[in-house]
Amino acid sequence: MARLSLLSAILLHLVVVSMQQGDDEALEIRQRFNSTSVSMINDQIQREFNAMYLYETMASYFGRPSVGLPGFKKFFKKAADEEREHAHKLIDYLNMRGGHVRLKPITPPSKFEWFSALDAAETALGAEKNITLELYRLRDRADMESDPHLVDFIESEFLTEQVTGIRDLRELIARLNKAGSGLGELIVDKELN
Repeated sequence: MARLSLLSAILLHLVVVSMQQGDDEALEIRQRFNSTSVSMINDQIQREFNAMYLYETMASYFGRPSVGLPGFKKFFKKAADEEREHAHKLIDYLNMRGGHVRLKPITPPSKFEWFSALDAAETALGAEKNITLELYRLRDRADMESDPHLVDFIESEFLTEQVTGIRDLRELIARLNKAGSGLGELIVDKELN
């Protein structure tokens, strides 16, 4: 019986040592990459997928024969593809840095129809402002954690594109306001197509 206990103790020790070595390897990959940053990136992945879902919903709406605005369908389909690409960049980044991807449920949009293209563009602008705000928070957290690699990744891969995207949506909203509904909306749609 004592021999079995000794054998069990040795096996347990070997398991613990091998697990610690695995943790050491993960820690080497995860230098200056703390669990709060990993969690925030996972949250950002969810936001990017949520935005993708919103834009897919908008593209679907404008592609309906009863709505008939193919330029806006194309515009929002492109936006959905960009958000999906952003989520995948974040996933790849987590894997590269030794973090663990924890995909969360995609939240359906709060609505599936819009009064006008202007209404949809204003909804998209709100979504992009929120995503940008959260990217700034992630960037600031990385700076606070002395993680220059994450700071550079967020700045170079996301923030410039976000600022440009917000500017483009503001310009689209201005054009839609000037053009008005009806024929004006059709003219803007043609420009997008």
